[in-house]
Amino acid sequence: MGTQLFLLNIAKLYINLRKSRYSLAELLSNLRTAGYPDIQDIEYAILEANGEISILPKKELIPITPKDLHMKVKYNGLPIAVVIEGKVQKHNLKLINKNEEWLKQELKAKGYHQIKEIFYASVRDTNHSLTVNTKDVNDQS
Repeated sequence: MGTQLFLLNIAKLYINLRKSRYSLAELLSNLRTAGYPDIQDIEYAILEANGEISILPKKELIPITPKDLHMKVKYNGLPIAVVIEGKVQKHNLKLINKNEEWLKQELKAKGYHQIKEIFYASVRDTNHSLTVNTKDVNDQS
């Protein structure tokens, strides 16, 4: 495994890109994908040993988080997939101490009678609320 290389230190950008055989077009594409369309907004871009690029924006552009504002944020829970493309995910039901019969009852209560018609359904691990997405784009609950 190789070593990391600092691509973006603007003064050495050309030299470092040539050394890494990484094109400027690739770097700019990665910056845009990460939400930074302007190269001037970047403090460092690091070509990691695994080939990925780590992007560190300038301090004034780092997004503010609830922690920065000393706000408490409620944990909404993790959505556990229980139906994927019409197939019940039995292992995931076990993770939340539920079974296929419980799932069928919950789906029926929401008006869904055919599991094979469900594209994706998930259950929150905190309150066991069920979210269903069907193959019909107009029917989402």
